[in-house]
Amino acid sequence: MLKPVFTAALLLLSTFVHGATPAGVQVSNAWMRATPPQAPTAAGYLTVTNHGSQPDRLLSISSDAAERVELHSNDMQGGVMRMRRLDDGVALPAGGSIALAPSGTHLMFIAPRRPLLAGQVVTATLRFAHAAPQVVQFKVMPLGATPSSHDHDMPGMKM
Repeated sequence: MLKPVFTAALLLLSTFVHGATPAGVQVSNAWMRATPPQAPTAAGYLTVTNHGSQPDRLLSISSDAAERVELHSNDMQGGVMRMRRLDDGVALPAGGSIALAPSGTHLMFIAPRRPLLAGQVVTATLRFAHAAPQVVQFKVMPLGATPSSHDHDMPGMKM
């Protein structure tokens, strides 16, 4: 019994010493802007990194903070920026990252259940085609916040 435990411990230690990253997805930099009272939507932003050797796909998001959450993208069409819902999710390349950011692909929290105030945290669950669901905490920033105006490593974020 001792030999398998010792072998497992050595393998785990080797992983840490050599800096290998475990397979799976990692979510970071989750944030959103505060909303004015009775705002019909709120946008969420984050980065998803796929440490695995196979591609994956972010399929859906749910949160008790809104009636529903959708993936959206902004595309320039004929000189006009248009937003569209991404019903098939977002591809997540093997060993790569996707950034959901303002003016690009983002999360749209439809019909927030209450105004989102700066300093609050909004919890959501991301579901993937292959990886385990990820519970994420979005830090609510002031109304005019930009991607560079918040801390990138937010304590308390669950991954």
